[in-house]
Amino acid sequence: MDAIIRYTRKVPIWKTILGFAAIAVGLLGLISLVYLALVPLLFGFLMLKTEGAEIDLESKTYRRTNAVLGISVGKWESLHNPEYISVFNTTEDITVRVITAESTNTFPIIVLNIFYERNKKITVYKTEDIKDAFDVASHIADALAIDLLDATVKNDYKWVDTDILREKGDIVYTD
Repeated sequence: MDAIIRYTRKVPIWKTILGFAAIAVGLLGLISLVYLALVPLLFGFLMLKTEGAEIDLESKTYRRTNAVLGISVGKWESLHNPEYISVFNTTEDITVRVITAESTNTFPIIVLNIFYERNKKITVYKTEDIKDAFDVASHIADALAIDLLDATVKNDYKWVDTDILREKGDIVYTD
């Protein structure tokens, strides 16, 4: 695995199409020297903007990112004595609004958080695949020398043996 783990929220396909169309209109307008073309150009980039996080395991730093077209920007900050990483199930709401209507869709998702200073957390990864979540969590736990907590079952949190998870791929609890 890489020394830098990246999570970037996926841009929905409809936003991607609309964003590229607006950028194309804006560029055509700028070529024609119509300065109001900056509006659809800016709109297109805002449609393609997404958020995420990166963690550099070698230098033990992280950053929350804003990304457009794969280019991420954010300020690197050091991890303040990370204590453990947790893997838990949750849901993510995506709201779509049109002038007179609104629809909210809920999707199950698995989130990895690094906890530090007792109750502060940093979300470093999101996925829909439980195996992928534990592989990444194990990698982060080993690199930062911290514990791994399985919080996928509500109110039933268990510490995971990262050695067995890394060697055999099996989730074995230590408590």
